[in-house]
Amino acid sequence: MRIRFKILAIAYVLLLLFGVAVGISALQHERSMNELGAIVDYLAPITLAISDFDTGTFQYELELRRMAWDATIAPEEAARVKDVIGTLDKRLVMDLDIIDKKLSAAVVDPRNNVTDRVLLSRIQGSLGSMRTQLEPFEGLGDRIISLLGDGKREEALRNLGRFVNFETVFGAELSAIRKELENFTTKSMGEAAQAEQLNLAVSTTLFAVAAALGLAFSVWIASHIIGALRRLITGAEAVERGDLNTALPVTVRDEIGQLTEAFNRMTAELKVKEKIKETFGRFVDPRIVTKLIGYSGDNPDAAERRVATIFFSDIRGFSGIGEQLTPAAMVNMLNRYFTLASAAVREHHGIVDKYIGDSVMAFWTQPFSPSEREQAIDACRSALAHFRAARGLRDELPEILGIRRNLPKFTVRMGLATGDVVVGTVGSAIAKSYTVIGDTVNLASRLEGINKTYGTRILIDERTHALARGTIEAREIDTVVVAGKTEPIRIYQLMAEKGGLDEKRRQLWDAYAEALAAYRCANWPRAGELFARCLALDPDDGPSKTFAKRIKALDAGPPKGWDGVWKAETK
Repeated sequence: MRIRFKILAIAYVLLLLFGVAVGISALQHERSMNELGAIVDYLAPITLAISDFDTGTFQYELELRRMAWDATIAPEEAARVKDVIGTLDKRLVMDLDIIDKKLSAAVVDPRNNVTDRVLLSRIQGSLGSMRTQLEPFEGLGDRIISLLGDGKREEALRNLGRFVNFETVFGAELSAIRKELENFTTKSMGEAAQAEQLNLAVSTTLFAVAAALGLAFSVWIASHIIGALRRLITGAEAVERGDLNTALPVTVRDEIGQLTEAFNRMTAELKVKEKIKETFGRFVDPRIVTKLIGYSGDNPDAAERRVATIFFSDIRGFSGIGEQLTPAAMVNMLNRYFTLASAAVREHHGIVDKYIGDSVMAFWTQPFSPSEREQAIDACRSALAHFRAARGLRDELPEILGIRRNLPKFTVRMGLATGDVVVGTVGSAIAKSYTVIGDTVNLASRLEGINKTYGTRILIDERTHALARGTIEAREIDTVVVAGKTEPIRIYQLMAEKGGLDEKRRQLWDAYAEALAAYRCANWPRAGELFARCLALDPDDGPSKTFAKRIKALDAGPPKGWDGVWKAETK
């Protein structure tokens, strides 16, 4: 509580000082705003009206002179000039009314001091003489218009010379009034500027005083608790470096002491969690361990439905390979393979679910992946990385197995599928597993197995292909009904990332697509010719070999109700 009291005391003192500063600043601001308000409310409108009156009298005389001097003026133009003269008559009267009204209000406005009011009263008196001269000014204009209407142009021209009598009132006197208003405006702006300068000086002084006092109080409090804070900083830095054996002594019983105790409890809990992650992270993905340890809900065993991309891989001919190797060599090879496979999955944000014999199961889903498209793309890239790693493993086999001859052929087949699954902890009360279940898992497993039928290495379903489109190179292989399913799906062979195919491979894919179209239309002779062309481009193309054999059987005994869908009989 002592630290809280000291901090609050600083706050109260600072608030008091700032309150005084705000009060003085408000008074000074009000003064400057009064000056500016008088300018906005009176001086600006009066100056505008005087300028308008000045230009109006000039335009009035100009229109009359133009009408009198032009002996050939048309009747329509003469009528327009008369309308303009009439409008100007009203405008000049209105301008004087506005000026008089504004000056009357300014004289009684308390925001203006006595000197300002005397000046404004004098200006108002000067404008009174203008009002008395306005009527004969307009009367002279009416007489000129009448003379012109009667055809007495010469007499009208002589009367135009009488406008010189009004130049003193509407010229020199009006200019003097504008000059006085300009001086008055300059004085008011200067007073407002002085008020703002004083306001700035007072505010700056009070701020400096408040800052000095606040700094003094802060140094005093800091000297009391700086030792404990430094120990906390040192301990936090040690934890950041990974040293969780830090225990800080509690030397005070205030808030700093409570914080030190909390820090010691935190490091103890972190040590326990780190031990759990270190131990079980070898069996379960560390992200899942972190998720389960940090779960704060009511039901940690809850599962939820999500869209996921599932991955299965299998080593081709693993049983035969096992017969050639000793148990120790077999374990060494699998451990190295699983290490490479796990790295390919985790580097692309996937979760290794389990190892089943020589098979690897993994999945991509939220929250470990940001979106469905990203998880499909990551899964495809992981499968390609997996394929490259498995191919590179062949070069390591002599070192791993300890033999140089009769090395086993190490080839991996993979399947990918995207769809709805249930994600969560599944198991009994004494043994659980964080996994995914659902038809999509079974489909991915079936796709991995169908590689054997088509002689391919990586097969993906159409949803995975659609999501990853634009980032991968994949060709459509066939439309199949996998074992245990009734709905047909299109399957694709994943070959490379976008732009990773050469021209020869693209020619093969184009020819294959044409052959597949003929096959689906039951045009067996044409399909046979096209698949033969594919094999001419690449004699080792597995799907082309499969279809070449299949077409011979279909041509010999065409099926009834052919729809282009192949039913896989085995898993």
